[in-house]
Amino acid sequence: MKRPIPALATAALFCAALASPQAPAFADPTDPAISSDFYANSRNWLIESLHGAQVFTGCRATIPLQSAGPLLIERRTDLPEGWAIYVPTSQAPSPVFGSAVPGRVIVDATETPGDYQIHRGGWASTALSAELRDQLMAGNYITTAIDGDDERQWILNGSTAALETLEECYAQNGIAWR
Repeated sequence: MKRPIPALATAALFCAALASPQAPAFADPTDPAISSDFYANSRNWLIESLHGAQVFTGCRATIPLQSAGPLLIERRTDLPEGWAIYVPTSQAPSPVFGSAVPGRVIVDATETPGDYQIHRGGWASTALSAELRDQLMAGNYITTAIDGDDERQWILNGSTAALETLEECYAQNGIAWR
């Protein structure tokens, strides 16, 4: 008789898979043509290099296991400002209402208004300015508030090291020289 795997055991297996450099990394949530490879772990953040058609396109830092879901920060060659943050959303792009939704990014008590782009597959993204990156590196919590969604909050432990490793990954074109 088969017994279901308990949730704790499933979470432990997922953590073990993330800790292994040979484990497959997450694919790009918004573009199925983009693949990712393990670059580093940094204070519980997963750092990946991103590739499309075998060409380097950027790097991503992810907090995979928090109750709000994964938080992704990307530094990519094809982004208008070079940086973006991706968060889960319950919304989907609409042919009637479009895919831009107003919202806010809140780091500790500092709010930054902006528009979120809604992507297929349950993701929303917004540009990440240099000022907001500095706040993320110095902050304790980030909260995203997308109009029409519940607020989501993440703990930013290790964010300074993670964003520095993300920038290193980008400068090295995703090649780990360790």
